[in-house]
Amino acid sequence: MAFCGRGRINTDEGSISQVELIILALLNRGPAHGYRVLQGLQGKLGGWRLKSGTVYPALHRMAERNLVLSERVSQDDRPDAVEYRLTSKGKKVLREALRNLRSEFKVQDHFWRFLGTSMNGEAQDDLLEWSMRERSPTAFMAMKIQCDCEPGHCTPRHLQFLKRYREYLETELKWVQERLTELKSSGTTE
Repeated sequence: MAFCGRGRINTDEGSISQVELIILALLNRGPAHGYRVLQGLQGKLGGWRLKSGTVYPALHRMAERNLVLSERVSQDDRPDAVEYRLTSKGKKVLREALRNLRSEFKVQDHFWRFLGTSMNGEAQDDLLEWSMRERSPTAFMAMKIQCDCEPGHCTPRHLQFLKRYREYLETELKWVQERLTELKSSGTTE
């Protein structure tokens, strides 16, 4: 599935695409060549993948808008590369876009809550199946609300979902515990 990035996030500096937002977030870690940006995003977007025909034009648009600075870097035995870094304007736009996304997430939360309390039958089964497959915390909340708010609407499929979700959470919790143990043994935690 290709990541088309049609959704836009508004900021005081104008709107930015989802692709531009994730590029800004990646460059917030430090400067990178276009190819490194592309590689840095691969495998981190779930089933979505970005193509160079999406990333490079986005980088050029962001450079034109002074969100990123592009600098030609000479390389031994290879053609020159272009390195991109965030400008102060780019950092400001990133912060603002992330603030605006929090508002969008609140709207999405209300959307899923509404769906969870309004659906029944085949539509409810489709939502539960998707929730189980994707392990979506938001869809989980919609299912939970339906079970909590409407006695008798919690079905055997809900029970199956809850068992699978519990297994998923136990796996995630084990991973967190392993990372905490590693950090503690390396003296990194406070």
